[in-house]
Amino acid sequence: MLPSMMQLEYDDAARICLTHSFPIQDISTYIGNFDVSEEVVNAMNGKLKKIDYDDYDRLIQLCDCLAMPEGVVSLSERMDDIARRYGRYPDRKRKANLKLKEYFENRLHRNIYEITTDNRELWGL
Repeated sequence: MLPSMMQLEYDDAARICLTHSFPIQDISTYIGNFDVSEEVVNAMNGKLKKIDYDDYDRLIQLCDCLAMPEGVVSLSERMDDIARRYGRYPDRKRKANLKLKEYFENRLHRNIYEITTDNRELWGL
């Protein structure tokens, strides 16, 4: 068995591996298929519920909802893509993602799409 991120002492990476897909701190909102035992799922849910989300967790969650292989997309496009691939996207998770977008837009005083567009020329790519 491969060592976990925590066993390798990558605690921050382990945290993000767990939190990035869960704007709602409930493992039942996972959209993919569980390929681990029920015991592992329950342990993950217990850890997830104990985490006090900070803005880094929230920002990674938002970025995950804006990214596709071809670059930045709208939240709707990303969530619809996931729904097509997995057959569903829970409404409460959609609402949670929209709240994340609103939260950061209020903090930035800008539309999130203004700062997440694909500006490759700015990075010399």
